[in-house]
Amino acid sequence: MAQLKRFGFGLQALIVLAANNSEQCSSAEIAEQIQCEPTVLRKILAQLAEHGIVEARQGRSGGYQLTRSPEQITLAEVYKSLHEKEPQWDRMLDTTGNHLFGQKMHESFSKIMTDINTQVNQVLGTYTVGDFLD
Repeated sequence: MAQLKRFGFGLQALIVLAANNSEQCSSAEIAEQIQCEPTVLRKILAQLAEHGIVEARQGRSGGYQLTRSPEQITLAEVYKSLHEKEPQWDRMLDTTGNHLFGQKMHESFSKIMTDINTQVNQVLGTYTVGDFLD
């Protein structure tokens, strides 16, 4: 699944959990509400649990809930939790070759990619899950 799709579904799942006022929700309930395949959502929720954003409880009365208030969870934290690989724009580096011109472009592109990553993290850091609640 594309990384940005995973981020979108993960963020929507967190908003659903935040709107439920600390009550647990099953992955099936969340998946139905955000129209996401339940197995995909469980993988996303597992990553969020690994990073301490959600808590998972197993069993018949189990489910997911946020580990802290929605206002304390930044989108930057969510984004980092769900991205195992480099962002899509880093693929631009794959176009540079091992020749002199390609090496110069690789260096220039690397600086641009660093700036983009910094800006994305800064922008996402200014928003929280709480910002999406009515």
